[in-house]
Amino acid sequence: MDTSIISHPWRAIIISGLILLIGLAAWLAFATAIKFAWQPRVIEIKNSGAGQEQLSVSPEQSNFWPFGAKSSEPINFLLLGAPGQGNDAPDLTDTILLARLDLAKNKIYLFSLPRDLLVKIPGSENYTPTPNPQSEDQKTEVLNNSQKKNLVWGYTKFNALYAFNKNNQGREFDSLIKKTEDITGLQVNHYIFVDLQTVQQLVDIFGGVNVLVQKDILDTAFPGPNHSFQTFEIKAGWRYLDGETALKYLRSRHSAAGDFDRTARQQSVLQALKQKILALNFWDAGKFVEIYNTLSSNIKSDLNLWQIKDYWQEIKNIPGENVIKTEFNNQDLLINGQMDLGGERAAVVQPKAGVENYEEIKKYTEEIIKK
Repeated sequence: MDTSIISHPWRAIIISGLILLIGLAAWLAFATAIKFAWQPRVIEIKNSGAGQEQLSVSPEQSNFWPFGAKSSEPINFLLLGAPGQGNDAPDLTDTILLARLDLAKNKIYLFSLPRDLLVKIPGSENYTPTPNPQSEDQKTEVLNNSQKKNLVWGYTKFNALYAFNKNNQGREFDSLIKKTEDITGLQVNHYIFVDLQTVQQLVDIFGGVNVLVQKDILDTAFPGPNHSFQTFEIKAGWRYLDGETALKYLRSRHSAAGDFDRTARQQSVLQALKQKILALNFWDAGKFVEIYNTLSSNIKSDLNLWQIKDYWQEIKNIPGENVIKTEFNNQDLLINGQMDLGGERAAVVQPKAGVENYEEIKKYTEEIIKK
């Protein structure tokens, strides 16, 4: 038994809270993050006697569920990750996941939303999109035809909506939330946003982490400075990663399973960070301060620690096979093309049904959550 945890229950709370925040932030897959980031001892701290010391949570802290205490109504979380300062586009939310917790079915649904989706800029004046073309060739051409270039006016990529609103204090996520609801037909109940530089900073605080790389990675199109590309390569096996390498490892997205491969890599880095944090003791107060400052400056959410604790209580027994993962890019719902956006040629996608016509996507989403 870890007597230091028993002697200092506040330390267990702080450590577990920090681990949880890292999980929600870096992992960006709510169910997996909660199951790995929180330890059971956060909820009940065993003492040396026959009894157990329970954490005290006020009714106001526990009864936060939007549909009533411990309601079985599904809850939807928008999980966002941006590369942060030091990148050419620090505010683009290149990770956009919608996580649906359905307690009645004991399931979690993870939807990876297309970051390159062409969307209207909220509040802008724009042209009416051209009618949806009929042939497959025409469907792609609608995004490439220079005669239709005015279609671009008032449009941007889905992952740029936060950048447009980030200085609108208290409402910086409104556009992303509204657009997510438009696309999926699901109401967003909560959001979590993380600057992924958090991971680099935390890894460097501990002088690096030891991670088991499951398979070789050779990414020749990893984003570099000044809109360039660079090669990121790492071999399978145990690797000791510094902060910069760890960040590249979890950001690389050129793999068969896309965002879900990234989620697995983020899990391995998170696990390594968790072990580092759990190894801290009473005399490591300086590191606690560093960790707290890093997390508090890089994470935004409408959830507090007690709310997350309650969610964990509900999620912890959901088996891995009950986590349903969906990538809209892998379905027959979108078409690819290129467009001039912000003076640069950019790869974009749009619904096959037409620009901002999400009816087929909503139908598909509804089919998934019925499973």
